[in-house]
Amino acid sequence: MYNFSVGQTVESFKNHPEVPVFDMADGRAVLVAFFRYPSANEVEQFQNGKNFEIRFTELGGIIMVSVKVGTLKWMDMPYSPHLSENLTSFQVPSYGGLALTLVLVDAITGEIKSIRLLGLSKNFTQRLLDTAKAKKQEMFDIGKYKEVVSMINSRYTTKEIVNLSRDYCKINE
Repeated sequence: MYNFSVGQTVESFKNHPEVPVFDMADGRAVLVAFFRYPSANEVEQFQNGKNFEIRFTELGGIIMVSVKVGTLKWMDMPYSPHLSENLTSFQVPSYGGLALTLVLVDAITGEIKSIRLLGLSKNFTQRLLDTAKAKKQEMFDIGKYKEVVSMINSRYTTKEIVNLSRDYCKINE
């Protein structure tokens, strides 16, 4: 999926839009948050020991993932298993829930500012994988996907998406 280290500069991350990106692969997931020149406080919120919450819901047939990192504002992002090249199994790992790698990137320079590994609950993982499996069995059109995502972003605030989400996993360290 990805192989990152703190301090590494990733060329394809330079001048990236300031948006979070969620992806899954067999037994693991990654969430890359792109912030323009992240402050010391923003970097700190991504560190071990800070609270983390992840949620998801379906809107317009699209899986919408929401996350709250530490004391930062909620972020939301669309997800489709059709875009996950390394997701071939929808089984919950035998060791428990998905391993989620949380990555903070400076969206201007492409520098990795923080990496944190989190273990998602088995129940949350099961619900997310079941939803992704159902979506994977549906027809997919990238143009239609982008159109619906645009409609969701114009119609719903992040707060509304969070409030519509019933499936969640909280990690309080």
